[in-house]
Amino acid sequence: MTSRNLKSAIWLVLAVSATALAAGPGSGGGGGGGSGNKPPTEAGFNLSVPAIMAGGAGKFLLNCPADDWSTITNPSKDPVFYAAACALTHDGEVCVDEGHYFVQRDAVWQAPCMLSESGQAKGAWGDNLAGDAMLKVGSPIRVELVLWDFSGDSSGKVGYKVIKLEPAELDRLSDYGHLAEDIGGEWFAKPVPVGAIVHDPEATLNIQRMVNGAPAGEPEFDGAAGGEINATGKIVYGYNLRVAAPGTYRLTYTLPNVLLTGGCEEVEAVCVDHTAYLDIEVVAGGGGGGGKGGGQGGGKPIKPGKPGK
Repeated sequence: MTSRNLKSAIWLVLAVSATALAAGPGSGGGGGGGSGNKPPTEAGFNLSVPAIMAGGAGKFLLNCPADDWSTITNPSKDPVFYAAACALTHDGEVCVDEGHYFVQRDAVWQAPCMLSESGQAKGAWGDNLAGDAMLKVGSPIRVELVLWDFSGDSSGKVGYKVIKLEPAELDRLSDYGHLAEDIGGEWFAKPVPVGAIVHDPEATLNIQRMVNGAPAGEPEFDGAAGGEINATGKIVYGYNLRVAAPGTYRLTYTLPNVLLTGGCEEVEAVCVDHTAYLDIEVVAGGGGGGGKGGGQGGGKPIKPGKPGK
């Protein structure tokens, strides 16, 4: 069944389930269920951007040789046709060209990767944190950091440029994939230079409220940073935060096996030695109540103060 047919099937299943629930208990029928064109959310995405695993592979089940790059692997299934589509977003009009695309969570592929004792990187914080959106108390805040290789060792390495294929869909609901090329009536993947990511499985994250430049109270979070492969195939550090009080919050990643020789992309952030941090300001007026945890949201950075200890 194609990705599009599967998507139609899920909406049919949901509609039938909703009708049964509206009828109330005892109306007959079994339990609801079914799946769309994607597996459950715990199913991971494919690595599409080459990755240097500094200090070990961590939790990722990737075939990465030590001190050498693996070869890129082709998608395991044929591509799916998508019609041209455009949508207005906060970044303006976004369009996707008509074509056949290899789809995340449908086909399986893997960009090159390697194991290394250490790495060098340039930090890049999530657009929501370094943008001009407002963070509000009780609203979900997505904390995210990407480490781009800054050693030069990944020069010439290629991966797959994965894009959002359904501009009008919410990010979490859209299909993602990379363009296929028709050569002599057969479909082939199109590897392109996409840079490389560095991942340190021993990284930690501390989120601390600051008052007059000093820590105030217990940290909102203090523990392993973890890591995930996002929809576009990059390994990123991500955390979903929700705070109960307005004020300044310092987001600090400590990376024992990565030296931040490239600094940070954002002028508001500090990336030096093995530490990356960014101060953000949360204002009153959010919804959903306070407390820790949450999902994605916007952010507003402020000028950094002195590094926390």
